Amino acid sequence: MTNRDDRMLLLWPLLTAALDFGVLTGSFMLSYQIRFSQWFYDNILRLLFPMEPPWSMYVTSAFIWAAIIVLSMAFSGVYKVSFRVSTTHEIAFTLYRYFIGWAVLSALLFFYRELEYSRLVAMISLFLGGAGLILIRLIISAIREKVFRRNPLHRALVVGPLADALSARLENNPRTGLVVIGTITAPERDEKGLNKFIAKETPDTVILAYPFNEFSVARSVIEMLEGKRLIFLYAPEPAGFSPGRLATITLAGVPVIRLREDPVAGWNGLIKRAFDIFVSGMLIVLTSPILTALALAVKFSSPGPVIFRQVRVGLDNRPFTILKYRSMRTDAEAKTGPVWAKPGDDRTTKVGAWLRRWSLDELPQLFNVFRGDMSLVGPRPERPEFVRQFEGEVPQYNERHRVRAGMTGWAQVNGLRGQAPIEQRTRYDVYYVENWSLGLDLMILARTLVAVVAGRDAY
Repeated sequence: MTNRDDRMLLLWPLLTAALDFGVLTGSFMLSYQIRFSQWFYDNILRLLFPMEPPWSMYVTSAFIWAAIIVLSMAFSGVYKVSFRVSTTHEIAFTLYRYFIGWAVLSALLFFYRELEYSRLVAMISLFLGGAGLILIRLIISAIREKVFRRNPLHRALVVGPLADALSARLENNPRTGLVVIGTITAPERDEKGLNKFIAKETPDTVILAYPFNEFSVARSVIEMLEGKRLIFLYAPEPAGFSPGRLATITLAGVPVIRLREDPVAGWNGLIKRAFDIFVSGMLIVLTSPILTALALAVKFSSPGPVIFRQVRVGLDNRPFTILKYRSMRTDAEAKTGPVWAKPGDDRTTKVGAWLRRWSLDELPQLFNVFRGDMSLVGPRPERPEFVRQFEGEVPQYNERHRVRAGMTGWAQVNGLRGQAPIEQRTRYDVYYVENWSLGLDLMILARTLVAVVAGRDAY
């Protein structure tokens, strides 16, 4: 019935899995070479084994290890290709499943006593393999984007009163792997015309663009097309509805659509908080000489307190006191009232301008993170005055307060800082809240480090 080339749905998973198998095998072998190299022996750690273990044993193990990891990721849905998800989401999901597979396999090998494997080889391969998987996905994503523009996976017919709005949005995002071949705003009134269009244009996907209060009408369209090999998607509010982790679950045998969930409930929240405590505590200890030196620089450069304290709004709309090194004059807002900083702000001190240039004024917020006011990653907190203004003007603004505020966030690493439109920053913050994962946090922290070193968008 359809003219979609289903081979594309087989090609990408097989190609990605084959590349993953190669990179994981190579990472294990390279880890062996690093661990048992003369340089490692001379400079880092002497061999714990009486003699270098046989290379053949590790080559065989590399193939077995990589095969098990790839199979476990395949069964967990890593290689499933249907509609194009964001590269960030794909990387985060892949790393999450990879780390789980690696941890389970390592635990099983603990009970295998026939051969003794180097723990350092395993640890090095963990990081090398993760880096390789990220690289593979970046390459595949770039290739797939070009291929999908010329040969999309899906040909879609959009139907319903919201069809035109949804179609315009999809046409501006060709990377999805879907091309809109037509729209029909009221198919329920013309069943014959609907079937004629499908027979002629042969779409493989029908997107039902109906608001929730017209779901019964959308259901009637599905019934009109019974027996045809079509994928049905339901898009309730393409112009503004944010469904978050939309999914269908079953309660007492009844299908229920889950529109949203708490992203950091249960183990997710415990893992994120434990990560915050461990990393912030470690950084406080390691950077204590730097923290002291910066405090002295602020103290002797201009009159006023070393630490600037200001009330911000965080998790569950609760206020807290944020800590920063003072980078402005003590009377900075005496005439203007609450305002955002801007490039070349003449209220900053000389030392303050340097601190802001390299984002060093934010370092005291490590104490906010350690005591639980903030997280390392999350939406940047605003002052109560701005929150009261924005929550009535910006759609979904209060969604930002479903997680702890962060020292850095998804909006910031995408170049959206203080002077960026609040509506745009909010969209990025809401995306983070709805798609949180530890992998996403790690990616944001890595990109933050790059941005700080480059000094981008800091003022």
